[in-house]
Amino acid sequence: MARSNLLSCLEKNELLNQKAVSIDKLLDWGKRYEESGLINDAIDFYERAGAPERIEGLLGVVQDEGDAFLHGRILKILGRDAPAADWIAVGEKARELGKEAYAREAFKRGGLNKPEVEKAETGGTKSTPIG
Repeated sequence: MARSNLLSCLEKNELLNQKAVSIDKLLDWGKRYEESGLINDAIDFYERAGAPERIEGLLGVVQDEGDAFLHGRILKILGRDAPAADWIAVGEKARELGKEAYAREAFKRGGLNKPEVEKAETGGTKSTPIG
């Protein structure tokens, strides 16, 4: 979907901040943003619509993208914690994709200590969480 079919930043904020807005409309916009690959924006609409199942459906997407920050945001919205192994997997994917800040965040959230994070960042042996 072309981005020209999406809302401007102002239009998006106005819609999300309306007191009375149709849940179907919010879900529709969330789907449009999701299909456009704008996951952060999709989460905004799904969260406003009160659609945790849609947000949970994005968890795999952000994990595959190595996006530690959206991974954390989704977990916070859902009121859940992820096991250390999930965070480390996100970190390894982020590192593979060259997203060093994302990798550091994921490794830290996975409970790795500083030497283990440095080893993971340089492609050393697989790191293990702190016990």
